[in-house]
Amino acid sequence: MRFQCLLVLLVAGLGQALAEEKVPPKVTYDDHIKPILQQKCFSCHNPDKKSADLDLTTYTNLMQGGASGTVIEAGDSTASYLFQLVTHESEPVMPPESPKIADDMIETLRKWIDDGVLENSGSTAKASTKKKFDLGLAAPSTDRPAVVPMPARMSLQPLLSPPTRTATDALATSPWAPLAAVSSQHQVLLYRTDTLELVGVLPFPEGTPRVLKFSRNGGLLLAGGGVGGASGRVVVWDIRSGERIIEVGEELDEVLAADISSDQTMIALAGPQRVIRIYATDSGRLMHEIRKHTDWVTSLEFSPDSVLLATGDRNGGLYVWEGWTGREYLTLNGHTACITGVSWRSDSNILASSSEDTTIKLWEMDNGSQVKNWGAHGGGASSVEFTRDGRLFSSGRDLVAKLWDQNGAQQVAYEAFGDLALRATFCDETGRAISGDWNGEIRVWNATDGVRVGELVMNPPTLETRLASSQQRWENATAAISPVAETHKQAMAALEQMRATVALAQQASADAKTIADTSANALAATQQAATAAADERNALQKRVDELTVAVPALREAADKAAAALATLPSDESLVAASQSISATADAKTADLESSRQSLAQKTQAAEQTAMEIPTLEKASQEAAAALAAAQKSEQDLLAQLPGVEAAAAAAQQAFDLANGELTAAQQAVARWTDEIAFNQQLQSLIDQRTQSAGSVAEQEAKLAELQAAAEAAAAELRKTQDAIASGQASLAGAETEYAMMLAAIETAKQAQQAAVATRDQATASVDRLQQVLTGVGEATQKMEQARALQQEDAALDAAIASLKNLTVEKTAVLEAAKADLMLKVTAVQDAETNVQTMQNNVVSWQAAQELTKTQIPEWMAALPMLEQSVQQAKAAAEAFEPEVAKFREQLAAVQSSIAALRGLTAAATP
Repeated sequence: MRFQCLLVLLVAGLGQALAEEKVPPKVTYDDHIKPILQQKCFSCHNPDKKSADLDLTTYTNLMQGGASGTVIEAGDSTASYLFQLVTHESEPVMPPESPKIADDMIETLRKWIDDGVLENSGSTAKASTKKKFDLGLAAPSTDRPAVVPMPARMSLQPLLSPPTRTATDALATSPWAPLAAVSSQHQVLLYRTDTLELVGVLPFPEGTPRVLKFSRNGGLLLAGGGVGGASGRVVVWDIRSGERIIEVGEELDEVLAADISSDQTMIALAGPQRVIRIYATDSGRLMHEIRKHTDWVTSLEFSPDSVLLATGDRNGGLYVWEGWTGREYLTLNGHTACITGVSWRSDSNILASSSEDTTIKLWEMDNGSQVKNWGAHGGGASSVEFTRDGRLFSSGRDLVAKLWDQNGAQQVAYEAFGDLALRATFCDETGRAISGDWNGEIRVWNATDGVRVGELVMNPPTLETRLASSQQRWENATAAISPVAETHKQAMAALEQMRATVALAQQASADAKTIADTSANALAATQQAATAAADERNALQKRVDELTVAVPALREAADKAAAALATLPSDESLVAASQSISATADAKTADLESSRQSLAQKTQAAEQTAMEIPTLEKASQEAAAALAAAQKSEQDLLAQLPGVEAAAAAAQQAFDLANGELTAAQQAVARWTDEIAFNQQLQSLIDQRTQSAGSVAEQEAKLAELQAAAEAAAAELRKTQDAIASGQASLAGAETEYAMMLAAIETAKQAQQAAVATRDQATASVDRLQQVLTGVGEATQKMEQARALQQEDAALDAAIASLKNLTVEKTAVLEAAKADLMLKVTAVQDAETNVQTMQNNVVSWQAAQELTKTQIPEWMAALPMLEQSVQQAKAAAEAFEPEVAKFREQLAAVQSSIAALRGLTAAATP
């Protein structure tokens, strides 16, 4: 048979294919994958029976996918849904209720996908075009991150700025940052919750965001929405850069509920189609479809540990699922109307649910029992959210947002809205409660005391409108400040003059006081001097008076002592006494004379001093009067000063306000001018990035074409080289091959002769059986004729019955013999055909050999040209690679410029 197959292959012109088997064969759908799928999958996935709307019988239908989307991701087997099913890495496992397919089949499938899903040997490998993301975390992230994610500089230009507000569709707050997200038409607005300042606008051209969720670490923001009855999509942004990083879902209606797991590996979404879809974030692959709900799915949320997923619908249905498997975990029966919100406590053990049946219920996850249940909002509860510390914040049709403890005790009821309170979210970082109503009014309160601190606007004006308003404000402030400035100038001048006058009066008063004090001091000093002079004069007068009496006595005593000494001149004691008395008399006489002179001087001085006192008394009185007048003038001016100061302060306050308004207007003009310039620059860079990315894709496509051309040329060269080698090998063994084929023909002829002999034997056997049956039939007929002439002949009856049984038996044998004869006739025909075919194959083989002898020189002649083609194609591809690199560098530079403009990184150096 080997030689017969070789002949058939040669006749079919497949000698070259045999040669190509010397290099590693390409795995293709036609040659390798289809046989595997035919054996294992076609029974359920064919045109007549499309399980999951998936037909695997053709390459086109396989690549198109089924109800769950595409099942093959070219170039990435790990991201291919079909590969995950057959390897039992995902559910439902395939084939269903069976072990995995053989390892060699799995490896063939893996190699086919990773090598570019070739349809046949002439196909070009496909590159993967699906975006992939690496967001998965090592573990669920529910703790405060080391760096709290906050937006870098973003555009503040709204996509739409409608004149009126619409209902508050969605609100969310970051778990770790003072940041709130507000749904608006075709956009999401980011506000700081501490300053209530708009910090970013995230475009959502898909429609209206109906649900907003921050990731558990605050680094991502998810929005789900779309256009009712037409389309739905979920989008995820990076909070810091504002870049859109994930898009999943191609719903036929808007998304009403969505969330991302805390480990950031799964996104769940649902809506009016009543189907919950869970996608993998790494590839966008649909992991599960859950079809248990009987009405619109209105809310869902992953548990903080990423293990469970809670979902609620418009009919009051509330379920908990295993996130990774999609299997039902709990059915929570109790609500009788639409589920409007679900929220998990931070430990993942308690689930809160709100409903249009007015209640909020708490469920534990061990067996799904209710642990608390209270009527929260008359008319219906519209939302509920667990706070970080385990309290609950809700809103409802009673127009009120409320804060509760876990026992259902109301802590704060905030001021009522003018219409239904639709959404409520709690900022744990700032301790502020935020709620919005049907009219689009979004209020912000201090959570503890309920004081309203401001509002968030869902329809902010455009930058141009803000700039125009600021410019008008600047003009108004400029016009208003002129009269205020003049009044301020006059008031300041009056104040300055008054202060100068007061200062002069105070100086005059001080000078007058100085003069008065000096005069008083001088009078006192003179009076004191007069008193002292009088005292000294009186003392001197007393001294003179005493000496006037004493000196004559002393002089008389001296005369008497002299007389006595004259009597006794030699008496030393008398001499000493006489000398002492004489000296004392002389001294006292001199003292008297000196005292009389001093007395005259002191008397004159006292009289002079006494004469000065009246003049000084007058001067002191005049100085005191001047002081009193100066002090009165000072007090009068000081009494006037507060009024002038108050007028100046009022003028200053008015001027400060007007100047502050002017400065604020100038700053606002500068800010919005800068924001417009920033937005224009950012949009220009984004447009450049889009254009650059398109250019990169175009250049990469050209490079891929050149590389494919080079590979095709190389393949053609290898094909020709292999054909030459195969042809030469075939010619080299031609004689041996020819002898073997002749021997095979001879063997086939012998088999034909044996088949003829066997057929002839079977024919003879059939003839003999027919003769036997004819004789038995004739005997039976004669016996029955004889029986007709006899009555109740048991022996004859038994003989006739025996002959009939024999007829039946031999008839069966004859039929079997005929069937065997037909087989042998067919065998003879097959043997004759086989001989003829082998003979024809020999003729064809000989013709093929002759053809190969002719082709080998032609192939040899073509080799140089093929080699040159390969070199040229490779050179063209290599020469084009720098061009592609240049475009890639341009794209990287634009990306770096965008990051630098937003303040994320330093500007890239070209």
